[in-house]
Amino acid sequence: MRRRTNVQLGLAVVLALTLAFGLARSAAAVEIRTGDIVTISPDEVIDDDLLLSGNQVVVNGIINGDLIVAGNEVTINGTVNGSLVMAGQSVTLNGKVTGSLYAGGAALQFGPEASVGRNLFFGGFGLKAEPGSRVGRDLLMGGYQALLDGEVGRDVKVSLGALELNGAVGGDVMADVSQPEATAPEFGPSFFMPGLPPMIAPGLRVGPEASIGGKLTYTSAVEQADGIQVEPEGGVVYQTPQPGEQPPTRVQPRVSIGFDILGWFLARGRELITLLIFGAVMVWKLPVLLNTVTDKARTQTLPAAGWGLVVVIVGYVGAFILGAFILALGIVLGIVTLGGLSETVFGVGFSALGLATTVFTFLVSYGSKLVVAYLVSLLIVRSLTPQYSENKAVVLIVGVVLYVIVRGIPLLGWFIGVAATLVGVGAMWLVFRERRMAAPTPASSAPAPTA
Repeated sequence: MRRRTNVQLGLAVVLALTLAFGLARSAAAVEIRTGDIVTISPDEVIDDDLLLSGNQVVVNGIINGDLIVAGNEVTINGTVNGSLVMAGQSVTLNGKVTGSLYAGGAALQFGPEASVGRNLFFGGFGLKAEPGSRVGRDLLMGGYQALLDGEVGRDVKVSLGALELNGAVGGDVMADVSQPEATAPEFGPSFFMPGLPPMIAPGLRVGPEASIGGKLTYTSAVEQADGIQVEPEGGVVYQTPQPGEQPPTRVQPRVSIGFDILGWFLARGRELITLLIFGAVMVWKLPVLLNTVTDKARTQTLPAAGWGLVVVIVGYVGAFILGAFILALGIVLGIVTLGGLSETVFGVGFSALGLATTVFTFLVSYGSKLVVAYLVSLLIVRSLTPQYSENKAVVLIVGVVLYVIVRGIPLLGWFIGVAATLVGVGAMWLVFRERRMAAPTPASSAPAPTA
């Protein structure tokens, strides 16, 4: 089908700031609380940004600032006069958020009194919004299922296996959904994910009490007009995944959704391990170089991004051109020398080109991300806990773990990945260029003759 971990404090910090790109205000005096069970009582009023981390986190008071919370079970019953970032296995909102909500987890539950003043961004298995809940602006989600019985002020944009809409949407609904089936998918004992809500059958269903103030546009392998029981004000538009073509019927949905979820975790795990190993080598063997490149990314962010784009394009185009040249040279030498040198040219040339391309690709894919993750983590640790800013291992682990989590968020993660690649590659190129220009030439290094 298409598309009980206690999260550490530092991870939550970087996640929030990376997600929001400056979402939190000055964090110089931010309040931090951690533990197995963390509770904000109903009579507490916190006039600052707040970071919470624990196995069970419950917020019943008032937060006059941004709230960043991570845990196994997270419940927000109070008021957040700012934006809210939640990450956990099961996250629940029963209170009020005046800003935007960024959430990730197996299940997100909106109670009947839940309110988000601006936008909702959610990546996870299932979302359920009870009647009476409200999202002031847009709702964006990627996952398996959503049951929307509340109100959304503007647009709904989702990519899901199943969507049930019985509430009110003030703007457009744009949904990418799976084709309907009679029952929800069944999973064998090999597939299990803690915190999953009860599954609903795939497909699109718009109930008779729903209202859509704009246009309903849905993409599916088959038309699902029978499941739409209201007429949106802007009409209904059905489109196939490939306009003009009817895609083949999807086979064995119970297998594909399991592999989608499992594949997501496997991809994040591979990226996490690779970045941690590569980063550990850099911190151990080349700490000065890592600091130099990181500082370049901080002081020349925009120039680095521009150079990064140029280097990536020129690097791969140049590899293609060089490969064509090696091929042509080998053919010519093979004709002239009757094959005497062609094997040597092909072997040495393509081996060297393959090695260079592999190293270049590794730096683009992982080195660039390591630079940006380390930079963001270093800035946050310096502002929140300066005593740990010189501990490179702490900075590395916090930055890498947070980058991997954010990278897995639909759409937003893709943009962050591209930005990190360009800035990181550009910073590496700027450092390389400066060191090469500063290197003394043989003539200048020779001693001057004496009279």
